[in-house]
Amino acid sequence: MRKKRGFAPLFHWMWCESLNPIDRGHALLWFLLLLLHLGNGVTLRDQSFLDLKHTIEELRCGLNSPPINPFASGYTEFGKLIRVYAIVLRNSRGALARVSLHGAQVTSWKNEHGEELLFTSSKAIFKSPKAMRGGIPICFPQFGTCGSLELHGFARNRMWFIDDNPPPLPANDSIGKSFVDLLLKSSEEDMKCWPHSFEFRLRVSLTSDGDLNLISRVRNINGKPFSFSFAYHTYLLVSDISEIRIEGLETLDYLDYLLQKERFTEQGDAITFESEVDRVYLSSPNAIAVLDHERKRTFVIRKEGLPDVGVWNPWDKKAKSMVDMGDEEYKHMLCVDGAVIEKPVILKPGEEWTGRLQLSVVASSFCSERLGLDRDGL
Repeated sequence: MRKKRGFAPLFHWMWCESLNPIDRGHALLWFLLLLLHLGNGVTLRDQSFLDLKHTIEELRCGLNSPPINPFASGYTEFGKLIRVYAIVLRNSRGALARVSLHGAQVTSWKNEHGEELLFTSSKAIFKSPKAMRGGIPICFPQFGTCGSLELHGFARNRMWFIDDNPPPLPANDSIGKSFVDLLLKSSEEDMKCWPHSFEFRLRVSLTSDGDLNLISRVRNINGKPFSFSFAYHTYLLVSDISEIRIEGLETLDYLDYLLQKERFTEQGDAITFESEVDRVYLSSPNAIAVLDHERKRTFVIRKEGLPDVGVWNPWDKKAKSMVDMGDEEYKHMLCVDGAVIEKPVILKPGEEWTGRLQLSVVASSFCSERLGLDRDGL
């Protein structure tokens, strides 16, 4: 028998906090729908349930206006009401991650001190059918413009669904973690531009230490093979791009997208930034480090099934040409993507591909040797 959980915190929030009657009615309606889903076998797992009122939020259409409550909504300039749902994961120490069902995009990742770790542009536009500038967009089944589809593929511009009964993952991907499983299936619209049947499952989890994990599983349910490229297009929030260095990619070959994907070999002992960079590093190790000297912290990126690493910063000239990027915001962001780009994944009917990404932060800046980076990754 399923263990029942108390709903007293939700009722306290609905009736004792400062909700107006309309919002209270919305909350009650949502609660009744939740009970209906639970009766149909939907469960809310682990620590995600501890703060029920934050489990599912409706964010404002414009991300720059934070939600007043978990049932906020917004209007487009065409007067059409749009509700965008998000899931908030929390751990016992106070770290959190917010995942939008639009694009399965992680839009926020905060440590236990409430410090944001992912960049989001102040001019970001969160309006279907386009992806938001920031967080971690999912690039599938195409990275960039290396195919006939829209930029970075369509997965980041689709509504995903909570997957209550996903195929099992190893126990260490669940125990002690707050997580959500999301699902995207090929639609009639997708089949028109990319005629392949697939199931894309994504698990986003937050560990007790505050690490952010993403596990993607793509299954071919088509009658013929298909290929795809993929990336976790991760926008890291940094203090000053001119003070950032990446370790772990030295001596590797890379494709320079500013020079028609011409192939070069990295010559420096670390990657630093003095101008626009748009590269894909090939056959990379499964662990790299992004050192932020000013904030005295290091992002450690570990991955599996993702042989390539995209590195991008638009610098000043391109940033000024982007409608959803502030003129000076390039100084505070850096994209470092775990990816499969040079050699696309080929899946035969019934086969499944898995790509894992783990993001963690250490308080001080150390060289890669002291961080224990190696090619084994996760």
